[in-house]
Amino acid sequence: MAPPTTDVPTEFGVRPATVDELDALVGIEQGPETTRYLGITGPAYHERAYADPDQEQIVAEAGTSVVGFVVLAGLRRPDRVVELRRIVVSHRHRGAGYGRRLFRAAVDRAYRVHGARQVWLDVKPDNTRGRTLYASEGFMPDGTIPDPMCPDGVLLLMRHTPQPPTTPRQE
Repeated sequence: MAPPTTDVPTEFGVRPATVDELDALVGIEQGPETTRYLGITGPAYHERAYADPDQEQIVAEAGTSVVGFVVLAGLRRPDRVVELRRIVVSHRHRGAGYGRRLFRAAVDRAYRVHGARQVWLDVKPDNTRGRTLYASEGFMPDGTIPDPMCPDGVLLLMRHTPQPPTTPRQE
């Protein structure tokens, strides 16, 4: 396994992905220790997401490099519950804080841009790194669902509901 990059650009941004970035997204998800957590991958997966108005792919850039991506889904659900369907950081950029920054930006975008009232995700039980990140960002366990890629397995559900702003007490 290659060590994470130590050359960390200070410029970081998140924006909607473009169709021209299809190869970059597919390349990022093919990294070691990634595909086993994703299920279906490849160009057809991303082409369907680009074409679906109920989904949005966003990319994280550090400097001029795409270092990761997220797929948000359920953007047109009447109950405004948005799914964070996929979060992937390129193998060579892991361990530099990009995953947390991308995750926070995706959750913020779900609420701010798409009007979500709640965000949820599913995660494989053995994805300790992901589960730790999600819990540290306020996602709470909420049961299990069958894993469609593993007939005998389950996926853990985790949900995030924003806390209402606190108001100062009147004395």
